[in-house]
Amino acid sequence: MFVTAVKIAIVEALVAGYNALNPAAGSNQLGIPSDTSLDLTPNSVTIEYPMEEVKWPAVYVQFRPTLTQWTGLMPDILTVVSGNHSLVNRNNYFEGNIDLQILALRSEERDRLLDGLYNLILMNPNSPASTAFYNSLINNNLLGITILQGTVKPLGDTVGPGTPFSPEELTYEATVRIQCVGDMYEGKYNYLSPNISAVTISGTLVYQPVQN
Repeated sequence: MFVTAVKIAIVEALVAGYNALNPAAGSNQLGIPSDTSLDLTPNSVTIEYPMEEVKWPAVYVQFRPTLTQWTGLMPDILTVVSGNHSLVNRNNYFEGNIDLQILALRSEERDRLLDGLYNLILMNPNSPASTAFYNSLINNNLLGITILQGTVKPLGDTVGPGTPFSPEELTYEATVRIQCVGDMYEGKYNYLSPNISAVTISGTLVYQPVQN
């Protein structure tokens, strides 16, 4: 489930950052866009393509892993839950690309949201929005995820006919890519393993005389 967990972690971090720019939106969700500052906040940040006009402009979050592997040679972590058994949890390491696709109905709207993402990730390490964004990633309890803060790669922008809610509207899109690395903390199939509390040796001692 780590692909979904990464997407949700990024959504939560972006929402936290945008809400720091626009406190009127509330603590857990957007929905009240703000363009009273240099940064425009979207109506939604989502892992599903927004089908309703009320959710536009939006940031559509996608994640594409490029590497998954065990964390170290012995990835299993044992936590004692009773005197006789330990809970076994296997940690894994991953690398991948996070794609943030901006969906807007006007070119200026798209460009301002794109500038806002650059500000959030690259430019303002001490701003309330960037602080909230990175703190949300640090405090995630399912993943240990680190994004490469110094590089945001633009993948281009497009203008296309039609939206899910109106074939006559134009869609203005732009996508940026962020590389990330991380560890998965929680597995779906954690299991109990018996603890070894003592070792008993049995057998017959055979004396072998030393030959001179």
